[in-house]
Amino acid sequence: METLKDGILRLEPKIDLLHDCLGFGRFAEITITSDGHFLGRAWNDIGFNHFLGSPSEAAITRTQALFNNLSPDHQQELIRELHARRIPTESLGLRPGNHRT
Repeated sequence: METLKDGILRLEPKIDLLHDCLGFGRFAEITITSDGHFLGRAWNDIGFNHFLGSPSEAAITRTQALFNNLSPDHQQELIRELHARRIPTESLGLRPGNHRT
């Protein structure tokens, strides 16, 4: 059975905000500040030392397209994973009802 990571990595673009949020992109980990800005923790670093800001409209659109190209099972797994990482789905443009089921 294909994993969520495999499902996302087979889609284009190969490196995007969604990859970073899940820990298999440019950053090992992403967190969100109380005012909604993204911070990245580089691989082999101990702190969130990279200010990423807020996602652009283009990044939100790409994230929504990636999400919509995942299977329904992977969509649900992705939502659970984002919640576990305390990343609100709304911050990535993923709102209830805007994905296929």
